[in-house]
This record gives sequence, C-alpha cells and structure tokens, in this order.
Amino acid sequence: MAFGTRTAPRIWCTFFGLVMWIAIFVYLCPDLLHYMDDAWSYEMDPILVYYEPYDCCFPHKQVKLLLLYDELGLPHIKQKQVFGKSLKIIGMVVDPTNMTISMSLNARNDLTAAIRAFVDTSQSRRHPVIEWQWILGWINWALNAYPLVFPALQLAYAKIASKVISCTQLYLNCVVILHFLWLADTIEASDGIHILDAKEWDSNDADLAIYSDASLSGLGFVIPKILLGFCASTPTDCATPTIFYYEALAIASAILWTSGQTSNIRRLLVYTNSLNCIKINTLSV
Repeated sequence: MAFGTRTAPRIWCTFFGLVMWIAIFVYLCPDLLHYMDDAWSYEMDPILVYYEPYDCCFPHKQVKLLLLYDELGLPHIKQKQVFGKSLKIIGMVVDPTNMTISMSLNARNDLTAAIRAFVDTSQSRRHPVIEWQWILGWINWALNAYPLVFPALQLAYAKIASKVISCTQLYLNCVVILHFLWLADTIEASDGIHILDAKEWDSNDADLAIYSDASLSGLGFVIPKILLGFCASTPTDCATPTIFYYEALAIASAILWTSGQTSNIRRLLVYTNSLNCIKINTLSV
C-alpha cells in the first residue's frame, strides 16, 4: 500500500529534508520521498499499527514517521495523513497496484480547458508574460503524468525568453496555437504513465528498417528491404546550419516518408550515428 503524510506548510523545505534524512537513517524508514512538506512511500506489511494521538491505525512506516514528527514537535493534522491502494502526490494519482501515474479527471479537464482558453483568439491574440509563465508552469506540472508532450512547449518558452517585464504583451502565433491545441488533445486522449506497460521489441520485430545519415553538404536515407533510397543537398535557408539539425532532418524525412506508405508499419526502426538525435527520440537529457 502507499501512504503520505504532511506537516504544517510553514515548515521550511531545507529543514524538512533534514527531517527526512533522520527518518531514513535514524528511524530506519527506507525509500521515503518528499516535496516541500509532503512525504510519501510504500508499506509492504499489510498489518496496520495503532497511533494513539489520532486514535486510529496506519501503516507501520507511516506511524514511525508520525512519531518522529511528534518527537521533533512538528505540527500535523489527521486529515493530512492518508494511505491506501492509490495515493494523490502533488496532485498526481499514483497507483502502486497498477503501476500508473495519472491526473484525476477533474484536474485534467481543468488543465485542457485552460490551455484552450489561453489560445482562444476570439477576444485577443495577446497575453502578458506573467500569463504565459502561469500556463507553462501548470503544463510543466502535468508533465509528471504526460512527459512526452513537452516538445510542444518549446516555441512558447522561446516567446518568453529574456522577457523581464511581467506585463509585456506577447502575441500568440499560429504555430504556438497549433502546438497548444495538439497538447490539450493529447492529454485528453492519454491515460498517463504506465510504468510496467512498455513493450520492448528488437530489430527482428521491426516492420521496416531505415538507415539515415547526413553531412554538412547533404543528407539522405535508404530502405534496404525495398532497395530504395533518397538523398538531397542540405537546405540553403536553414536557420541552424549544424550537423545536429541535418541529422535530425534526415530522420524526420524518413519518418515522414514512412507515414505516407499504405502498408501497416507499426514498428519503424531508424538507424543513425547521431547520439543527440537518439536522445531527442527518448526525450532524455
């Protein structure tokens, strides 16, 4: 089962980190995580333990944490101490049984409605910087459940880059609007992160394999299975004439070509010698 505790919000973040260190290494409560004044973890023992101040029972590890709070004089209330098969952590619904992380339906609907309202140009095409920061902050919080949508924020962050006056009005352009609408649609269609639902497949399972490469003068890709290849000179009007961009452009071209094929290609394998492009594909840093 999962459990979560919260102390009074006036507890400083740094101080609460020290409290968690004591809980882990002195009170022997392993695998505790925390954010600000929230702490959470799991308990493998199904037997609950009685906690006298609240006259009720909690998981053993949670009781040990509450006793530490009492010893240190940290205030807490019963309503903030929760446990069960699923747990809401910083607004995200974490289900250890199904191994999923998601947003509640109401939270997801509120976010997508706010995104669509932000790009609604029926009243105005401009928003002050502080409103851009507000909506981006909200979406960033949602990335805990929908991490694969964050490329859609790139142009919006570019809009507010170096803007220091919060009331400065910034125009919505068509690309930002398109990206935000896609983001809202994608969040609505997604059911969050399935930690153990990923399906691995190797090169032998690929429906199609494409080899992609690029240089500073040209780029291309080949499909050995059908003895077909494409090549082109690098664009002359490129805003970022770097090998990284050209490698990514070659891969994107291969994917675009594949999307136009009539055959059912569900597993596409693209070979590239660009590690940066691989990190783009996995959204790693």
